[in-house]
Order: sequence, then structure tokens, then C-alpha cells
Amino acid sequence: MVLLHQGNKMKKSAKVFVITSSLLLASAAQAQSFQAGYPQGYIGADAMVWNLNFKGLNADSLGVDSFDAEMLNELGLNIDDLDNDYRSEALRLVAGIKLDKYLAVELHAATGGSDSNGGFGLELDYLISGFLKGIVPLGSHARLFGLLGYSEVKMTASALGMKDSGRDDDVSFGAGAEFDVSDTLSLTGDVTRYISNSDYDLDAYSIGLRYRF
Repeated sequence: MVLLHQGNKMKKSAKVFVITSSLLLASAAQAQSFQAGYPQGYIGADAMVWNLNFKGLNADSLGVDSFDAEMLNELGLNIDDLDNDYRSEALRLVAGIKLDKYLAVELHAATGGSDSNGGFGLELDYLISGFLKGIVPLGSHARLFGLLGYSEVKMTASALGMKDSGRDDDVSFGAGAEFDVSDTLSLTGDVTRYISNSDYDLDAYSIGLRYRF
């Protein structure tokens, strides 16, 4: 079985730094914002495709010799056919507060989707994230944005009839664009790297709608 990477002290320090910086910047922006109509809340739902790429997943990295590999193949786990990439679809919900025209605080929550190959499977149990969102207006009806925050993911691995779940967390970042289709509704899309460590990268490609209130 492939064990999910566990955080160390440096990662925990980075987590505290990102969260603290996010709160300080958000508070400062809110205190200094005098623009009419802010803060402005929004919610949304996205179709999301997640892609988990293992770094160097093979018999050698798993510590499996040729004899063990042959035994595993007979049991239905084909080590030689293991793929580094696992991809599936999921549902992502988004909620946020736009503090002014240039800055927002945004939360992501996603679940669903599984993929398997060579007898080894992965399933996304949940993904939760908090972001600072920097916004670059393109006229009055379109915007580019960047995301910087922190995420936690839980996934379940399965092989040979057995299952094992694990959690991981890491600094996250992404970028996207948003286009208004009405006064309160917009179409948005983004690419986000939620997890990146020595074992794997977890990326997501999403498109959906946002409702402003």
C-alpha cells in the first residue's frame, strides 16, 4: 500500500504562517475598504476534475522485488501496470467574502470521484481549503484572480480487497478567471494545486457558477 505523506514541523509552521497572514491581511483590507457595496458575499458550485500524480510510483519505490511482484500479480495487483496518474470528477462548493474589488477570502470544500489501475485504487473522501484571493479587474464584467492558502485532503487507497485512509495538508495556490453573466451571477474557472509534497501532487481543474449577494 502507498502511505500518504505526513506533515512535519516545517509544514505546520508554514500552516500557521499562512493562516495568520491571511487573517491579518483580510482584517486590514476590511478596515480600509470604503467602497460602496463591500463586503460582498458569494457562494458557488463547480464541476471539478482532480488529478493526483505520484512521483516515481513503481516496484522499486514500493520496495517490491521480482518474486514479490509475481506473487502480487497472481493476486490481482499488477505492479508493472501501476500508473503514476489518477484522475476523476468531483463536486466542489465555494463560499467567500469579497472585501473590496481587489481582495477576497474564499473557502473550498470538495468530495467524490475514484480511479484505479493495475488493481490499485484511490478515492477522494474530502478536500477543504481556505484562501486569500487577489483580484485583477478586466473592465467592469471580467476578472483574473490568484489564490494562496492552505488545504487538507483525505483519500482512501484500496488494493487486494483492503482499504487504508490517510490525511494530508499543504500550502495551496491557483489562478483563474471570472466573467459576469448578470448582475448577480458569474461564470468562473480555475486551476489549483492543493497538495504538493515529495510523494505526489494533487491538482484540480474546475468550472462553475458564482452567485453574489
